[in-house]
Amino acid sequence: MFKKFAELVAGKAIKSVKTNVPKTETQKKIRDLKIATQKLKGSKAKLDQSIFEMKTGQPITFKSNKGKSESNKEAYKRIQKDNSKVIGKMFKKYKGDK
Repeated sequence: MFKKFAELVAGKAIKSVKTNVPKTETQKKIRDLKIATQKLKGSKAKLDQSIFEMKTGQPITFKSNKGKSESNKEAYKRIQKDNSKVIGKMFKKYKGDK
């Protein structure tokens, strides 16, 4: 029963959302304007939240990020390094028990 309900809801949600594929130059500009408007709303909400936190003395939620972001390659290397440390510790623990 749940499976049928999930299929109905998922299928209906996908069909009810119309795609936004602009064909003309005007439609493309309207799409870009809508995206920019949403970004502006998000930035304003972050700013309002930061101002509120400064006034009330709470810790800042959205800290500025001036540093370089981590690339996929760097993240992969970091994760592999962490995994190899954990696996090494597991081997040492297993070897020491016997």
